[in-house]
Amino acid sequence: MKQWFERMGRVFSNLHIDVEQVEVTGWPWNTTVFVKWRANARLLDGQSSYVNRGVHVFKLRWGKVYSIEEYFDSQAAERSLAIQARAGLDEAAAGPIVS
Repeated sequence: MKQWFERMGRVFSNLHIDVEQVEVTGWPWNTTVFVKWRANARLLDGQSSYVNRGVHVFKLRWGKVYSIEEYFDSQAAERSLAIQARAGLDEAAAGPIVS
């Protein structure tokens, strides 16, 4: 996760994320957290913006995350990464980070 967030910060250096809603359900040994968000960033071509909305679903056990699901517009992310790469940011074209 740390590598993913570090890369996100380098590729979209002016990224702004608004958390719109957080819902928590369950018990300490089996908690589910839903986070609804909206993100935007100005892109390096000087004309385009990255705009996206999504939901992350975190599963926790005793306060520690053990799984994450993410739902967002992957095509909007792909288009924005392509613009960043064309502007000379090679890391925007890098392969996915896997664990």
